[in-house]
Amino acid sequence: MFDLRTWEGYPDNPRTSGWHWIEDADGLRPLLWRGQDWPDEMDRGEWQDGYAVLSVRDLSRGQYHGPVVMSPRLAALCRIKMFALDSSG
Repeated sequence: MFDLRTWEGYPDNPRTSGWHWIEDADGLRPLLWRGQDWPDEMDRGEWQDGYAVLSVRDLSRGQYHGPVVMSPRLAALCRIKMFALDSSG
């Protein structure tokens, strides 16, 4: 069972980038957290939803359901693709 207490907008491990299940007014969806290991320092500490960047404050009224479970290979591929999108804009 998920802990649905008030969430402050940070993932379980905010130092590490990765995908997490977040539920807010837009529904339940996977979002990419850009942690302290994110290559571009100025983009760390934010959520990414496709091209949109969301702050911790933007999601503070949402619910956190935990990390998205995927193989390390798929996680690396998703991260490479998202970083490429981020770098092109």
